[in-house]
Amino acid sequence: MNAMTMRLSALLESGHGTVFARYRRQDPYAIVLGFDAVQPGLEWTLSRELLSDALLYGAAGVGDIRVTVRGDLVVLGLSTPDGTGTVVFRRNEIDTLIAATHRVVRPGQESAELDWSDVPGVNR
Repeated sequence: MNAMTMRLSALLESGHGTVFARYRRQDPYAIVLGFDAVQPGLEWTLSRELLSDALLYGAAGVGDIRVTVRGDLVVLGLSTPDGTGTVVFRRNEIDTLIAATHRVVRPGQESAELDWSDVPGVNR
């Protein structure tokens, strides 16, 4: 499997909606969340490790992206110079998402999936 997509139920500032999560072997460190329910084409790219750390430690992230686990909920706080937003997911759905990405690329194996051919001086 080279990629996976998952639909996540979410509580958005505009009400309940669906957020699409996309993960690709070619970009093994990143999970892309699509917020078409808020604005068509709106996407945020997060670190897979950031979500995993939040699940493990209860909170992760600084700056533009913060993830906090509150019981069986995961709260994603996003900020830009134009404003802020909050999205709430069910923890079990984020657990399932992370487990699915681990089936595509195992933790610790991410760098082996990167294409280093365009990087001068890097031999693979």
